[in-house]
Amino acid sequence: MIGFRLYMKGVLSNSLYFLILLSFGFIMIGCNITYKVRNQHSEIEQIFHIPCGKVVIELEGKGNSKFKLKQKFDMNEKIYVFKDSLFVYFNGVKVEINHKLNEGKNNSNEVVIEGQNVWEASFDLDKSVFEGDTIIVYGENYIGCFNETITLDTIIYSFVNNLRIKGVNDF
Repeated sequence: MIGFRLYMKGVLSNSLYFLILLSFGFIMIGCNITYKVRNQHSEIEQIFHIPCGKVVIELEGKGNSKFKLKQKFDMNEKIYVFKDSLFVYFNGVKVEINHKLNEGKNNSNEVVIEGQNVWEASFDLDKSVFEGDTIIVYGENYIGCFNETITLDTIIYSFVNNLRIKGVNDF
């Protein structure tokens, strides 16, 4: 009987260690959650129709203050995108952007895009976002189409906490 008790104690302790390890793994996976940020119109996607096609823009955030601005191009004609004309501001401070284009002809500042393509502009923030913080995306003379330059509308992403806990964050 004593041997059986020691055997069960070992099985239970091994099971407990396994459960703790498994729980820790789920917590670590949950820390890298990707979410889509809503703009000032409470939409996940911002769609711009231009004479050469359309551009769909969405902002993805991760729990570690990293963001990715995805731009999906669906063009009928060849366009030129000027990388240095895209600006991102966090609470009024300009943020450095890293550009990544899936397929396309890259020429320093000017990128030629035809057909369907995806452009990702990623950026990291020094601190986490909280309620009241804003990210502003602006593209002045950003796209060249039919010998014209097109400025993107300003997109404002503001962070609002919809969860109210009485006595904690409910004033």
